[in-house]
Amino acid sequence: MRRRLWEPLFMARQLLRWLILGSGTGALVGVVVTYFLQFLFWSIHLTAHWPLWSIGLALPLGGLLTGVLIYYGAPDAAGHGTEAVIRAVHQKSGKINWKVAPVKALATVTTIAVGGSAGKEGPSAQIGAAVASALADLLRFSKDERRRIVICGIGAGFAAVFGTPVAGAILGIEVLAIGDLWYEMLLPSFVSSVTAFAVARQLGLTWNYPLHGSPLSLSLGLFGKLVLFGVACGVAAYVLVLMMDGLHQGVARIGQRRHWWPPVFPLIAGVILAILILLVGREYSGLSLHLFTFALSGHMVGAMAFFWKIVFVAVTLGLGMSGGIITPLFVIGSTLGVVLAKILGIPLGDGAALGMIAVTASGANAPIASIVLGMEIFGNMLAPEFLITAIPAFIMIGNHSVYPSQKVKMMKSPWVPIPLGKSLEEAPQKPLGIPWTRHPGVDAQSQDPES
Repeated sequence: MRRRLWEPLFMARQLLRWLILGSGTGALVGVVVTYFLQFLFWSIHLTAHWPLWSIGLALPLGGLLTGVLIYYGAPDAAGHGTEAVIRAVHQKSGKINWKVAPVKALATVTTIAVGGSAGKEGPSAQIGAAVASALADLLRFSKDERRRIVICGIGAGFAAVFGTPVAGAILGIEVLAIGDLWYEMLLPSFVSSVTAFAVARQLGLTWNYPLHGSPLSLSLGLFGKLVLFGVACGVAAYVLVLMMDGLHQGVARIGQRRHWWPPVFPLIAGVILAILILLVGREYSGLSLHLFTFALSGHMVGAMAFFWKIVFVAVTLGLGMSGGIITPLFVIGSTLGVVLAKILGIPLGDGAALGMIAVTASGANAPIASIVLGMEIFGNMLAPEFLITAIPAFIMIGNHSVYPSQKVKMMKSPWVPIPLGKSLEEAPQKPLGIPWTRHPGVDAQSQDPES
C-alpha cells in the first residue's frame, strides 16, 4: 500500500529529471547544429557557380583534405555519421570523442561543398550525439544515463536538420535496432527533439518541402500498384547498400594487403566523382536538393536520375568521404518515385513523396519514423499510401541497411534467417531457406541473448 502511495511521486521525479535533461540537451544541440548547417549552406553557395573545370580539380583536393581531417583528427568522423553513433551506443555506452563534432563538421563541408554526394543529417546527428556525450562527461553520468542522453542528442540532431520534431525523436531511437523501439526513451528524445527544433527555428533555420500532389482514392487496383511501388523502392535501397558495402570491403582489403595511406581513398573518390560529373553532369553531386524539390513539385526528372544518384552516393561514402545518408535517400526516393508514378498512373508529386518515404524506410530500416516523417512534412493526405509503400520496401531490403551496426531484434522472413541480438555486420548470414520445406530460420528466434 505504501508503495502505491509513493510510486507516482517517484515517477514524477523521473519525468521532471528527463524533461530538464532532454530540453537542455536539445537546446545545446539545436544551437550547434544550426550554426553547422548555416556554415555548410554558406560554403555550398560559395562554390555553386564555380566552373566545371574548377570542380574537377577541387573534388580530389577536397577528398584528400577530408581524408586527412578524419585520419588525423577523428577516425569516427568517416562515412555518414549516424553509423558511428549507433556503434557507440551499442558498444561504448554512448561514449564519443569530443573531437568528432568539429572534425565531422569540417569534413562534411570539405566533402559536400566541392561536389561530394552526401547529406547533412548524419553529421548533424553525430554532432548532436557528440555534444550530448560531452555533456554526460561534464555531469559525470553513469553508462546507462550516458547512453540515454546520447540518444536524445541523435533525435535532436535529426529534428533540427529536418524540421520534424516527432519523426526526429522516433528516428533517433528506431535506427538503433531492427524491430525494436525503446519506449522509455520516447519522452526524453521527444523533449530533446522539440527543443532543438524550436531553437533552430528561432535562430533562423527554415525547411522547404514543396509538394504538388492530390489525395488518392484507395481501391484494390491502387493498393496493388502501391505494393509494387514499395517493392521497387526497396530494391533501389538494396542496390545502394550493396554498392556501398562493396566499396567499403574493397577499401578494407586494399588497406590490409597493401597498407595504403587511408586519406588516399577519399582522394580516389574525388577523382571518380570528377569524372562522373564530366560524363553525366553536376546535378547528382552535393546535396542535389534541386532534384528533390523539382520531383516533389510534380515535375518529371530523367529516368536514370535515381540510379546516377545511387552511384554518386556510393562512391562518396563508400570510399571514405564524409556526409549523411538520409538526404541522399530522400533524393533517390523522390526521383525514383516520379518515374514509377509515371508508369503506374499516379500524380507525379504524390509519387515523389511516396518514393522519398519508402526508400528511407527501407534503407534506414525505420518504417515507423519514415511514415511519421511523411505525415509531419506533408500532412495526412497520403498517410495510408505511406504505410502501404513503406512496409513492402522495408521487407524487401531484408537483412541489410545503410546502418550495418543496427541490432537485429526480428527476422523479416524465416526463409532469410539471421541470428537475433547481434548487429547486422556481426551476424553470420545463414543459408537461405526453401519456401516449400520446413522453415530453417525459426530456431534463430531462440538465439537472442536478450529474449
